Amino acid sequence: MRPRTDDSRRSVCLNKDFGVSLENVTRADLRDPDFRQEAETLWIERRGLLAVRGDELSELTPDELTDWASVFGDIDNERLSARDFCTVTGHPIIRLGNVADDDGNPRAMFADMPVLTDHSDVQYNATTQRPVWHTDSTFRATPPIGSVFHCKLAPPHGGDTLFADTRGALAALDEATRLHLGELEAVCSLAHHDKKVNLYSPTYPTLNAEQRAANPPNRVPIVLQHPISGQPALYGMNSSTCAVVHKGMTVSDERMDVFDLEGIEDESVGILRNLLPHATGPKFTVRWRWHPGDVVVWDNRCTMHAATGFDHDSHEREMWRMTLLERAVGDVRAQCDKSTQIKTR
Repeated sequence: MRPRTDDSRRSVCLNKDFGVSLENVTRADLRDPDFRQEAETLWIERRGLLAVRGDELSELTPDELTDWASVFGDIDNERLSARDFCTVTGHPIIRLGNVADDDGNPRAMFADMPVLTDHSDVQYNATTQRPVWHTDSTFRATPPIGSVFHCKLAPPHGGDTLFADTRGALAALDEATRLHLGELEAVCSLAHHDKKVNLYSPTYPTLNAEQRAANPPNRVPIVLQHPISGQPALYGMNSSTCAVVHKGMTVSDERMDVFDLEGIEDESVGILRNLLPHATGPKFTVRWRWHPGDVVVWDNRCTMHAATGFDHDSHEREMWRMTLLERAVGDVRAQCDKSTQIKTR
């Protein structure tokens, strides 16, 4: 197939300067060098949220999805602990949802989330601590730069994914608050994350002692400067975040045991939770309703996202997810050139 020469494809802004959807996209478009360059530029300019939608995309193969994901970063091939059962064989793709094999065994990671009742449910509720807004995998020594999400099977209602502009949310805070946040770090642990999710979704796997030892806690800044755009954004809001500390402070092994084995977070995480109603208000958020075939790419360095529930007893949902890493050293020159272009516009 050859890329189209007509103008049937259209671009839709999602929330002012945050997010863009390219519609009527074909599988051939995803291979077209000009389209790929346009998409990568839009991803950066639109604050790290890009969606493509088209009838043909429901037939995307794992190889095609992997090739499209490579437009935005290097593909992460690392297998996270306790997730082998939901991997698409031979590919760095994780299934999320409630699909099962012929014997009834889960083929996807499933977390039971509340269903949205109206648009007001998008904003973080401090009482229920829902939706679970977060940036991805801050527990890793080198956190990923972004993620790719592809819808294979969608329920008729529910299962929306929410996105928030953390660059815009930070810029809207007063200067004193921004300076204070810039002095802080989030302590993040995969074991804490998995235990915390397991408390409300009991089928979610937790780490054993060996896996926990192989995944020590990591620390990330609460304010992260984007390496390409140069713009700062809120960061470190993840279910793996078990404490917030000033830079240089330590956390004892005894406290980490409580965080990891009981899923309890330190009261200092309230610093982040208190920011969430602001950061997830209507000015900064997008609610994406999935159609089979949709592919959304988001930049973890300047966005947050949240899953929402659906009637999982009556309907199936299957999503394919890939993780993006910073480009290899050989691509640094190209990234620097792009950074210069973005900053001087």
